[in-house]
Amino acid sequence: MLDSQPKTAVIFDPYLDTLGGGERYTLTVAQTLLNQGYQVILAWRDQATLKQATTRFGLPLEGLELSAEYYNLFSQKNSILSRFSALKDIDLVFIVSDGSVPILFGKKTLLHYQVPFTSINRSPWLNRLKLLSINHIVVNSTFTKSVIDRTLHTTKSIVLYPPIDTTAFTPGKKQPIILNVGRFTSPSHSKRQDVLISAFKQLVDGGLTDWKLVLAGGQTGSDTQLKAFMTQAKGYPIEFEINPEFDHLRQLYAHSSIFWHSAGFEVDEVINPEAVEHFGMSTVEAMAAGCVPVVINKGGQPEIVTPDTGFLWNTIDELVTQTRRLIGEPEKILELSQNAQRRALDFSADRFQTTLMSLV
Repeated sequence: MLDSQPKTAVIFDPYLDTLGGGERYTLTVAQTLLNQGYQVILAWRDQATLKQATTRFGLPLEGLELSAEYYNLFSQKNSILSRFSALKDIDLVFIVSDGSVPILFGKKTLLHYQVPFTSINRSPWLNRLKLLSINHIVVNSTFTKSVIDRTLHTTKSIVLYPPIDTTAFTPGKKQPIILNVGRFTSPSHSKRQDVLISAFKQLVDGGLTDWKLVLAGGQTGSDTQLKAFMTQAKGYPIEFEINPEFDHLRQLYAHSSIFWHSAGFEVDEVINPEAVEHFGMSTVEAMAAGCVPVVINKGGQPEIVTPDTGFLWNTIDELVTQTRRLIGEPEKILELSQNAQRRALDFSADRFQTTLMSLV
């Protein structure tokens, strides 16, 4: 009796080399499918990016295959016939949208929107025809869903919250550290570290002592923005952790007491939803490690932070006031820290994997 062949999956993320939260999402899809016995093919052009991602995210991806051929299939213009021929026998095709609705082939197809696009290429009627080739539209938050459903004239997108390996982030001996984690240069939306630097300088100028602000994040390409941040922070207890490896990032979370986030500051999220945080994976990671979140009240952040786990702010003055009050109440920090850890479990990798497999 012949052994049955494993199911096959092809995954494509056009932004893989940015190594952001969306790419961790995509690679966790790959990891989940590998764990379920799939033969998983990543449509990408070089091993270097995958090696960087494995180091950055701490994901075991043994057995993941890379294919430049499939990368060219998705990243270049190809005929419908050639795409059909290449994908018709694939059990699952998972694609991260670049702002368009592709025509997909495969036994099952998932189209994922990381970004809440307000306009999708082509006309609405043509998009509706293309969507007939998609089994499921998957989005990363209720915030993204609200925009994508409006843009695509549908109500059928499914929220699959990003996977957080909550077991990997645990509290350590807490220190007087405020932490922010986010790319210093982002292709989609600014993380606004300048806002956090300004707020922390206000705290220090107002008498705060013994605390420091740590800004951790990835840096690719030009470092002009990063240099501007460093100049702005000069003379204050503000540290920069550039391209930290996963284990070091875990330690930063473990020892920090408060987590700040400001992506989307001064953005109208109704007019420009792409420019705010679409979910907030780093916020959940911080909460899993017992950090109390004090984060901007925009995008996906209000879906994560509840009144008994942390604070949401709208202005720099609110950020400064909430943080100063929190620092003055150590018992409150402890209470919120414990609640935040429990809340983070709602976004665990186990829940992500269970929901994903129910779709495929």
